[in-house]
Amino acid sequence: MSGLRRLPPLHLYRHILRVHRRLPDEFRYLGDNYVKDEFRRHKDVTNPTFLKGFVTQWHQYLHDLQLQTNTVPTEDKRILLGKKLDTISLDKMNDDMVERLWELRTEAKNPRADGIQQSESQKQPNL
Repeated sequence: MSGLRRLPPLHLYRHILRVHRRLPDEFRYLGDNYVKDEFRRHKDVTNPTFLKGFVTQWHQYLHDLQLQTNTVPTEDKRILLGKKLDTISLDKMNDDMVERLWELRTEAKNPRADGIQQSESQKQPNL
């Protein structure tokens, strides 16, 4: 991972999107949109402490994703993606971060290949 630490934010962003190509379509769509939104939302941030943390966390994400997508699929042909979020990291998040994390979790639990989520009123009841 040490070589990746030197990537400037734009190259890091592009590298993440390239690694997302290894994901199943529904996860790629979700991941691409999330990454694009996060980098857009923080492109004008000038606080060096924040930027260092932001870039460090995205480097860690890239590293973890590379490890997960380069592994051998399980017996049922699935690649195990993701990891548990420790309570220390969760406690450091502000309310906006927790809300975005919850939205991401909800989307990941119910992905659709076309990237459009049905609202609760549009879903057909299970009979």
